[in-house]
Amino acid sequence: MVNPFYYLTKIYRMKFYGNIILLLIGNLLTNCVYSQPCINPVTSNCADAIAGTSEYIMTPDPCNVDFEFNDMQKYIAGITYSGSTRLRLKIDEIIAGDCKWRLMMYIDNNGYLPNNEWEPLVYYGASGTAPQLNLIQVKVYNGCGTPLNSGVYQIFAGNVNYDILEIIPALPDPRNLPGTCSGTQVNAPGSYLTDYNEYNFNIDYRILPGYSLRPGAYQIKINFCLVEVP
Repeated sequence: MVNPFYYLTKIYRMKFYGNIILLLIGNLLTNCVYSQPCINPVTSNCADAIAGTSEYIMTPDPCNVDFEFNDMQKYIAGITYSGSTRLRLKIDEIIAGDCKWRLMMYIDNNGYLPNNEWEPLVYYGASGTAPQLNLIQVKVYNGCGTPLNSGVYQIFAGNVNYDILEIIPALPDPRNLPGTCSGTQVNAPGSYLTDYNEYNFNIDYRILPGYSLRPGAYQIKINFCLVEVP
């Protein structure tokens, strides 16, 4: 059996245009595509989300977000998109009492080096510094405070080799069951249809660009992975 869940990737493109005073315009574009890198060891306690009855729904589809920095106020205050991505989970189990899952996100710059920078697509100027991976800030939350660090903006560590942010970590037994809405990281079978606020995850994105970035177009990917924990 293949790993029982589904993997989605958001592709982020950002463009910085410069003029004499090096004003920046940034675009962040996100697309949903199939992603392989977060496959865990094969287990068979949770129903497959592709061939089985579990569901991993990511909206909107396509998952596109544009950040455009075209005036001084945006450079100072940044741009925030609230609820730009929504994950809804329905996790069914095959073996009673043994299905446990993990939800995470990690960053990818398509193998570009140095591995702490966004992948450049085109440059529009020669001055300024390349955007670092920690430029993008993410916040995950729901109505029950289920995510780890719920409602708090986080940044990636700055290296694609270990840039993982946990939403629901790989927790030891016993499992956290739904229905209490107590802020614990629920990781057992359940559904957004019956416990919406525990199995629905909203993601905000924020960029505070500053004034020192090199004009150009850059790209990164953020992968969302739901996998069964052996």
